[in-house]
Amino acid sequence: MTNLEALQSMLEYKNDDLLMKALTDRSVNYAATYTKAGQKSVEMAAADIYLILTSHPTFKENSRFIDYSKKALLSLRREILRKWDELPSGDTITTPGIGNATTNPAVW
Repeated sequence: MTNLEALQSMLEYKNDDLLMKALTDRSVNYAATYTKAGQKSVEMAAADIYLILTSHPTFKENSRFIDYSKKALLSLRREILRKWDELPSGDTITTPGIGNATTNPAVW
């Protein structure tokens, strides 16, 4: 399994460009074989994507309906940050490729 495939297995989101960008922003070779040693970087890329998805609108086309729960996405992101001891103690966090966000849990 590649790093890209490992990331895809964590998400229901299906935009390979965004997934590859998130891995690249974390300096992860998306085509390389996924290893336990690379787990943190892949999970942190997933955390970045969860934050990005909070700004995506509801999508409906025919019988297809996609609505991302911002609260659930932010909760998943916090759990990854907590797992890897990356939960910020200051007022902002920096996410590669998208800049700063507040650390107020009600917002992120």
